[in-house]
Amino acid sequence: MFRPFASYVGVRNFTAGSGNRLVSFISLLAILGLVLGQALLILVMSIMNGFDYEMESRILGAVPHIRLFKDGGIENFPELKSNLVAESNIQAVMPFAQVDGMLTSRGKARPVEVLGIEGKLSHDFVGQFVPPEMRSVLNDTGVGADTGETWKKLILGHGVAEKLSVDTGDRVTLLVPQVAFQTSGLGQRQLAPKVASFTVAGVFSTHTTLDQRLVLTQLNTASELAGLKSYPQGIQIKLNDIYQARETGFDLLRTLPSGYRFSDWIQTHGNLYQAIKMSRNMVSLLVFLIIAIAVFNVVSMLMMAVIDKRSAISVLKTLGATNGDVISIFLTQGFLIGVVGSILGLGIGVACALNASEIVMGLEALLGFNFLSSEVYPIDYLPSVLVWRDVFMVVIVALILNFFATLYPAIRAAKTRPAEVLRYE
Repeated sequence: MFRPFASYVGVRNFTAGSGNRLVSFISLLAILGLVLGQALLILVMSIMNGFDYEMESRILGAVPHIRLFKDGGIENFPELKSNLVAESNIQAVMPFAQVDGMLTSRGKARPVEVLGIEGKLSHDFVGQFVPPEMRSVLNDTGVGADTGETWKKLILGHGVAEKLSVDTGDRVTLLVPQVAFQTSGLGQRQLAPKVASFTVAGVFSTHTTLDQRLVLTQLNTASELAGLKSYPQGIQIKLNDIYQARETGFDLLRTLPSGYRFSDWIQTHGNLYQAIKMSRNMVSLLVFLIIAIAVFNVVSMLMMAVIDKRSAISVLKTLGATNGDVISIFLTQGFLIGVVGSILGLGIGVACALNASEIVMGLEALLGFNFLSSEVYPIDYLPSVLVWRDVFMVVIVALILNFFATLYPAIRAAKTRPAEVLRYE
């Protein structure tokens, strides 16, 4: 059977290894470095893709893309709604009122952001983490079973409920700071916070930083706490294209009467989004350098192989092998190292990327603590999204770098002079 001479010898050199233990050990390290470098890069890129995806789908899905405000509240929401939904980039609108306060229970306190919304219109804004039966309580007011006293309802974020050690059915007290209009003996207005009692109607979890501060209640209740009578404080808008938020906001201001202003997600969460983007690029660059270092370990390995096989190279050249044949032998050997390392790295990296979340959850359960907390990080779990385009790019780049790394040792092997090597054999 016909076997190309250079390829056949290169394959034999790769599979047979070396009689020199040091050379064999360095060869093993070179392949392992290539395997681990590619696996690590695939895993890290998948995790950063996961953060990117969660930022767009979960974090930005849980916050309004645009908020319209007007001093004194929105008086004509039904009319305004019909004009807003006619815009091509607007998917949904909902009135809201928001106040900051301090929630207390059993001697514990937690600063919160109280958001009043309409349960009937809340599906597009909080439907992904608050179930329908829980949102329905935002449309009415409960009555205490013991005293018949009316108790307004709150739906707490998981982090808030955990810090206050409360659950569904418990009672909590909300303190909202404001300036009272009565004057003291010195003729100055005094700070007099509003105090309101609530029952906990449910606990939701977004697995984001919102869990640590967000509290939902009825729209009218939040409006009263904000001192707006029964008017909503503003309008939340969900967009089809979130990256056009700034342009859409200015377009709305040009069509609305004077007195309106807006804020968008770029103002509230833009820094976080840019930080994730920058981290993805920087981490990918650092791990790419790890692959480059691992690939260039092949240079030292092949150089030692050349030194170890100088006698064999001299004999081949004496028997008629050309410089091109010698170069092809070592290029074949280096190519096989790259292919095997890439295949093993691809398999390990893809397996880890597909199971990264489960692996981290298992480690958390085993060690008894959480690696990620929504008090510190944007989300409280490790996301991973495998993008095959990134995987193929990693493999192709590794193979290209591996090819250039094998050129120098192959050329040095071709320059071996048989007469000088075999003189002392």
